[in-house]
Amino acid sequence: MKYDYYITGTIGVAYDWWTGHRGTTANMVKNFLNDHKDQEVTIAVSSLGGYIDDGLTIMEYIKDHGKCNMVIIGMTASAATILCMKAKSVKIARGSMMLIHNSSATYEMWTSANKEQLDNIIKQFQHEREQLDTIDKCLADIYAQKNGKTLEENLSMMSQEKWLSAQDAKDFGLVDSVLDDDDEAVKAKAVKNAYAGIAGASEHYGLPHFAKEEKTSRSIFRRMKEALKNMSGIMNDAEHEDNSLTNPIVAMKKIVLNLICAILAIKDIAVSEKGEATLTEDQLNMLENELKAKDDLIANLKAEKKTAEDAKATAEQNLADLQTQFDNFKAEAGADTGSKPAGDEGTHAPKTAKDMYNGIKNLL
Repeated sequence: MKYDYYITGTIGVAYDWWTGHRGTTANMVKNFLNDHKDQEVTIAVSSLGGYIDDGLTIMEYIKDHGKCNMVIIGMTASAATILCMKAKSVKIARGSMMLIHNSSATYEMWTSANKEQLDNIIKQFQHEREQLDTIDKCLADIYAQKNGKTLEENLSMMSQEKWLSAQDAKDFGLVDSVLDDDDEAVKAKAVKNAYAGIAGASEHYGLPHFAKEEKTSRSIFRRMKEALKNMSGIMNDAEHEDNSLTNPIVAMKKIVLNLICAILAIKDIAVSEKGEATLTEDQLNMLENELKAKDDLIANLKAEKKTAEDAKATAEQNLADLQTQFDNFKAEAGADTGSKPAGDEGTHAPKTAKDMYNGIKNLL
């Protein structure tokens, strides 16, 4: 399946320095949708959530556009689920998961207080609790509009903080259907969100803990292809809030993309001044084929080297054998040809001209 846009990373943050991943802001989604007015678009969502205000804003942008089809891949939770609730359609790839949960806030306090100050702190915390309760009810109401369940049923599910499988999410009405496609299931498993392998991700997002996925013995080509697909999704949307290269995020992205293109020798990826890049399926296949060809070439060269080394060893052995035969031949005694005294030529000794004349004169 071809995705027109990717919503990844922390919702509400252009770049998350804590995870080292690109995030997704409401302005980024708004600009993408403005560039695709009246067009049917398919948006992949793979995010553990983030700031609820951006999530609610993105949800409304998607609703107003009216032609957004959302596909949940990997692990998607919290604000990232909310933004899908008013889309034209919501699907989830088999093998993916969703989580809806109560809202939370970060509190850091290290202080001393007398009883009056402590009363004020308690009042402040009570006020914050009431705020969170209101937010939870608002979120539960949004889920209720999607799945048709009661406010209490959705609040109960949120309180459980329970990861839902693709089928569980469909049964609870959070998605319209399960994308029962083997290829998409493989992709979903492959992107089972990079955050799952980052220590402390649960605390960062206020989510329940989940186990790290064990490493597999996939080939280097498969792993690189998956990584590049993930890069395509993460890197192909520039931050529209500030398109100038004075934005350090955009500048850094452009440098990274240029380095990646140079290292992989991909000449067909266009990198704009905003840091935008597009990596197609054909380019991924071409890259995999090129890597495979290089690997085959290396294997052939290694085989040829082995053959040459064997031939060299055989030639050296043959030369050693010949040298041994030659040395043995020199050491053998020569054949006895006899010897004669000088001038002892027997009856066949050469004659003088006078002897030859005397021998034939009587014939004349």
